[in-house]
Amino acid sequence: MFRPRSPLGSKKNFRLATHVNMKFILSEFQDGVPVHVEGSYDAKTIDVEFPDMLYTAPILVSGEAEKSVGMLRFQGTLTATVKRICGKCLKEKNEALSFDFDWIFDLSGKDTVEPLENVRELLIVEHPLVHLCKASCRGLCPQCGIDLNEGACNCKKISYHASPVIIKKEKSKKERHHGTS
Repeated sequence: MFRPRSPLGSKKNFRLATHVNMKFILSEFQDGVPVHVEGSYDAKTIDVEFPDMLYTAPILVSGEAEKSVGMLRFQGTLTATVKRICGKCLKEKNEALSFDFDWIFDLSGKDTVEPLENVRELLIVEHPLVHLCKASCRGLCPQCGIDLNEGACNCKKISYHASPVIIKKEKSKKERHHGTS
């Protein structure tokens, strides 16, 4: 359990430092008194790593928590350093992530509050379906594998879409064998 500590005897600003599973002990909070809190999470431990994004440092959460009648409000910033892999050209790029949050927890029948699920949800929701190194990324040639952002290849262009003429011919054959409806 982690308890807010008062720096230099001040009751206005507290500091809470944790490693994995930040937990607020509600009996240690005074109504209407903001408490500065900080914590960190390991991405593997909380199961938020993705094949195209690897965390290179702990996930940091910092902000202020304030208890009021029946609720705890936790506002702050979540930061992380990641290595992302482009979904088209497979280039790796280190990035700093930063997300502001404002969470409100219902305290009905609780002695503690853990923001772990909120941290996980924020990281999952903010993860793009496909990360691109840049909006104009051209990707890799499907035949020779050259990075098309660095130059063109000499491969013959392959079209994956059937031409309207072929579709019309196939439709005509089908109609002849099955009749028209």
